Amino acid sequence: MGVQHHSSTTSVSSSSSRSFLSSFCSAALRRKPIEPLRHWIELTPSSSASSGGLERRLGVLELIFIGIGASVGAGIFVVTGTVARDAGPGVAISFILAGVACILNALCYAELSTRFPAVVGGAYLYTYSAFNELTAFLVFVQLNVDYHLGSASIARSLAGYCVTLLQLFPFLQGNYPSWIGHGKELFGGVVSLNLLAPVLLAVLTAVLCYGVKESSAVNSLMTAFKVTVVLFVILIGAFEVDVSNWTPFAPNGFKAIVTGATVVFFAYVGFDAVANSAEECRNPQRDLPIGILGSVLVCITLYVCVCLVITGIVPYQILGTDAPLAEAFTAKGLKFASVLISIGAVAGLTTILLVSLYVQSRLYLGLGRDGLLPSVFAKVHPSRHTPLNSQIWVGIVAAVLAGIFNVTQLSHILSVGTLTGYSVVSACVITLRWKEKGDIHAYKMRISSWCEGVTCLVVVAVSGFAAGACYRFGGPLILLLIFFLTAVASAAALYFRQVYAETPGFSCPGVPFVPIISIFFNIFLFAQLHEEAWYRFVILSLISVGIYAFYGQYNATSAITDHYDPISTDDA
Repeated sequence: MGVQHHSSTTSVSSSSSRSFLSSFCSAALRRKPIEPLRHWIELTPSSSASSGGLERRLGVLELIFIGIGASVGAGIFVVTGTVARDAGPGVAISFILAGVACILNALCYAELSTRFPAVVGGAYLYTYSAFNELTAFLVFVQLNVDYHLGSASIARSLAGYCVTLLQLFPFLQGNYPSWIGHGKELFGGVVSLNLLAPVLLAVLTAVLCYGVKESSAVNSLMTAFKVTVVLFVILIGAFEVDVSNWTPFAPNGFKAIVTGATVVFFAYVGFDAVANSAEECRNPQRDLPIGILGSVLVCITLYVCVCLVITGIVPYQILGTDAPLAEAFTAKGLKFASVLISIGAVAGLTTILLVSLYVQSRLYLGLGRDGLLPSVFAKVHPSRHTPLNSQIWVGIVAAVLAGIFNVTQLSHILSVGTLTGYSVVSACVITLRWKEKGDIHAYKMRISSWCEGVTCLVVVAVSGFAAGACYRFGGPLILLLIFFLTAVASAAALYFRQVYAETPGFSCPGVPFVPIISIFFNIFLFAQLHEEAWYRFVILSLISVGIYAFYGQYNATSAITDHYDPISTDDA
């Protein structure tokens, strides 16, 4: 009897495990088809501002300002000097290369922004439709960790800049305690108290909670100011340029310029914020592509011009790494310009922080609506038309991180989510363009074609990482060439063995090649990140799968999802 009871218990346990695994796989492969989603948006009260949803108040100019506001900051006021130390005047080429790579990503975002209904979600929403529920959840987690850590880091930098700026005025000079702006380290540096950063975050969170019109006005005003400062720098600095400082243009060769491009790539991340503004855009089909691409082009122009000016004003060897613009003008005796630049830097960091908090709340809103997070995140204030709960939560998380920890030390594990998110978005453009092959009864062949295409995309990504690692660690050139040719072969397979449909609205040109190049370059840059960033990606992905397995799969909204199993081989 004991043996039979033990056997029965084992059988029940095994059956329960199989049931859990089967349920997990079934849920993880659910998708959100575009057309049913569009129909659901039309019928769901929460998508209407009059019923408590988000309000469409943003025009094309506001969208461009959001993109610029999320980009022009530390990249132009700080990073230029750091990269110029190695790339020399060729830092301008670094910004051009990174800008071209970001244009490829922006083209993919622009197509999907017009193809999908105008709702929050961005990369998460695109992935949910093109691939599956679990992959979309992983993209959300990786992106949002970047945003959380980035917001806290920017808040601490902004606090430090504010204190430093106050010291420029004689009547405000004084000995400020370190815990006010720069941080006071305790317990061997494990804790770093900062009072001003949480206060700044509270103010910006309050602005965002008040309304999108008001927060957009603040962002537009401050962005216009910092762009004016940058233009002032370019115009005044142009008369101080000594062209002999541009020689040699690439003192450490082209490799230093390419390495510089991998560093400055993250100065162009604003277009993801524009895509996440879809539900609050007045005319998304027209304005979103303009906002996405327009903000990138403006940033490229500003970055390149600033690089040429500051490397022409002073030799690149003596450029500072903390405040290169201000120091370059001070070296020329233009102290009034350096003060204005410092004020512009504060405005730049403020707009980046404002947009970062804005984007995070819209991502939480999207997952709250889909049931992958608690429904409290899905609530929108009935009169202010802002996701109040999501916005306050985002502000609290950033305030705790910025007020207690020196998160700037974690900068080497940032950008993982950004690069993986961009890569998945590029892959979404390709998969959503695929047309079914053969007639209706050739089901198995259709599935095989889909799996073949996804396999090719994975090969492109793996080749990009392998090539990036080979380049980073000085591997043999022949090995680098093999990885590159492998990616080319996969691209050829995607071109010749798949059928691509036309898409309404804005179309990314050169599909599948433009998205493939985007994927390859993004993952190439991923390989340049610190090894701890790779560990973060793997560990965070495993944690995310666990959260989804025990919460997300059981609470995801089923009314708008469709099960699509590319692995299925039903012969019926």
